[in-house]
Amino acid sequence: MSSGLFATPAVESLRLAMDDAAIRHQAIASNIANVNTPGYRRMDVSSSFEQAYSDAITRLSNGETVSELPEARIETAAVQGPARPDGNTVQIEQEMVNMAQNSAKYEFAGQMLAQNYHGLKLAITGQS
Repeated sequence: MSSGLFATPAVESLRLAMDDAAIRHQAIASNIANVNTPGYRRMDVSSSFEQAYSDAITRLSNGETVSELPEARIETAAVQGPARPDGNTVQIEQEMVNMAQNSAKYEFAGQMLAQNYHGLKLAITGQS
């Protein structure tokens, strides 16, 4: 994680949220792209990353520092939906809902981060 003026728990939490949403977007996009691929099994972020992300957010909310997260990996999802006759486990409706929720999470974190930096700019320069 970064240190210094910009390494507040709020900024670090927002950065983590954006990192999580970015890797999750890759998994969802892969699922959508392969919706018609026979035998394709739904992908998601690795469970080790999920746990590390959850632990990091908890530590930040308690005012603690966070070391680097493990590299996020996309792997076959632990929970699969029912397979179609061709063996594909992607449910396009659920993936589209996941994409919308994930996009909203990323957008929200980005807007909050921009507001945080705007507030710093205003405090430093006295201008908006």
